[in-house]
Amino acid sequence: MRTVAPKTPCLEFLEALPVSKRWQFAREWIARAPKPFFAQLRARRTALDCGAVVLVAGRAEVEEILSLPQVFSVALYKPKMGEFMLALDGTEVNYRDKAVMRAVLAWRDLPAIRDLAGNITDTALEEGGGTIDVVASISRLVPLRIVQRFFGFAASDADLLRWSYANQFDQFNNLPFDERADADAIHASADLARGEMRAAFASIIPARLAAIESGTDLPDDVLTRLLRLHLPVATGFGMDRVVINVGGLLIGAIETTSEAVVNALAELLSRPAIHEAARTAARSGPAAFDGYVWEALRFAPIVAFMFRQAETDHVLGRGSANETGIAKGKIVLPLSLSAMFDPNGVPEPERFDPTRPDQTYLHFGRGHHECLGRYVAGAMIPEIVRRILLRDDVRADGAVEDEGTPFPTAFRISYDGRSIETSKLA
Repeated sequence: MRTVAPKTPCLEFLEALPVSKRWQFAREWIARAPKPFFAQLRARRTALDCGAVVLVAGRAEVEEILSLPQVFSVALYKPKMGEFMLALDGTEVNYRDKAVMRAVLAWRDLPAIRDLAGNITDTALEEGGGTIDVVASISRLVPLRIVQRFFGFAASDADLLRWSYANQFDQFNNLPFDERADADAIHASADLARGEMRAAFASIIPARLAAIESGTDLPDDVLTRLLRLHLPVATGFGMDRVVINVGGLLIGAIETTSEAVVNALAELLSRPAIHEAARTAARSGPAAFDGYVWEALRFAPIVAFMFRQAETDHVLGRGSANETGIAKGKIVLPLSLSAMFDPNGVPEPERFDPTRPDQTYLHFGRGHHECLGRYVAGAMIPEIVRRILLRDDVRADGAVEDEGTPFPTAFRISYDGRSIETSKLA
């Protein structure tokens, strides 16, 4: 007989099921009504074994998992990412590559990145004339141009978008616990995309090296900086590492930025009073405005959880009333959305407060796996939303669409189509 889940999340129902039957219902609630479900989890237990995964909801326990990369590893990344540093915790490759990439992702670029993001957004809004699909015309286009201009990946728009999408889908939305019927096809598309990326670099890099050698005036981008380093062979950072790391910047940039922009904008537009306050802050500038975006993303983050694998038996929350043993080999989902609503770590979590301190948020991860591109994203994402909200009469023309994919595929808005300068004169 088929088990029918309650329409609203009910932890008692889940706990009464055999462990192996829990995940199918928990997964549905995470997708449909995560906050009520997570609130029940936080109130009742530190962790819940759902067979395929263990759910961890409390702030302290989520941060404990993220702070112990040797205990809770990213082993699930390895089949997807191969020799990319994010899949190689506790290795020389990870230590070296992260240091090199941080050196060339220069903070001095951030003002120009923010300006470019704003200018592209303004141009799209001008051309839209009062109605626009944010995904098609802005939220994917801006990071695409950043990849080309500041990362130096000089490939066609269509190729970059396809390569980024295929790999982002496979690496973060096609895990064993996702139990997708099309898992093999998704992985094959990502493999094909990686092969095409390597082929593109086989043309791009020799041409760039020849230009450097000849003294040609080149853009000061990440790829050029890496090639100008001329690192000794003994460092192990050869052309293969250039390819895999610049490719990683592409994969991490486009769909994540697009989803963050769309989610934050949709959340702000759904709250009239907050929308108006955000518009006022937008006119004051980034310092007054950016907190609105990060707080909106607390309510509507791009992911509800991260994933790790236990490399040894571990007692989570040791000494607490709800300490829980995690067995070696278990896949653990630290519920980052839940952690950002835990009143033990976030005062008055249901209140929208754009002045919350940065440590409130887990948008870019925490600890060893903090997002490498967080400062680039921190410039791009809020500036895109700010430029949109500088327009008068911005409103959503329906819900965010995803066509059954993990990413937004359309979000249509309307606005006063006059230029900002013209509207002020009216």
